[in-house]
Amino acid sequence: MRRRPVQQRSIERVERILDACGELLDEAGFDALTPAEVARRAEVPAATLYQFFDGKTGLMQALAMRNLELLLDRLRRRAAAEPLLGWPRAAEIVVEETAAMRRAVPGFTVVDFADTRPGGTRFLPPGRTEGDDIFAERLYTFAVEEAGLPELSDPYRVMRLTIEAAAVGLRLAFQHSPDGDAAMIGQTRRLLTAYLTDVTC
Repeated sequence: MRRRPVQQRSIERVERILDACGELLDEAGFDALTPAEVARRAEVPAATLYQFFDGKTGLMQALAMRNLELLLDRLRRRAAAEPLLGWPRAAEIVVEETAAMRRAVPGFTVVDFADTRPGGTRFLPPGRTEGDDIFAERLYTFAVEEAGLPELSDPYRVMRLTIEAAAVGLRLAFQHSPDGDAAMIGQTRRLLTAYLTDVTC
């Protein structure tokens, strides 16, 4: 973002802009989306949008970061209700919550965390860990420091592979249905739990 909103009115405007961006992504797709149309849908002047966002790329990055924070909040609620008893169960919960977000959060099927298309755009900014992947970094930090899961011997590679595998499975599951193919989602859970059982036993 070009600048962070401070006043409540500005915070509400930014949220409205991101809501409009997500809705338009679902309706028109990434290629057809323009900042001008986002501003019109959000009922703000285009100049207001550019005060906070560096055009289309800035909008996508901000929406991806908001989605990441939303996912982490959902995972915190799940962990509070059901103590995570190991990495395999944690992976199942991440798949369940990500699938639920794909069904309910506007634009989430476009602004996901791991674009698996060759040459696909990655909207999240880089992290500070070995692989510069903020999603792997934040997810691992949550799992170990907040959910109390044991540390992994090779966390970067395990997290990256798990995230990419989940992204492929969920992309296939939601390719032809906004509700997702339940059987493909189940196979994705099965794949991840088998892998994490093997690397953490």
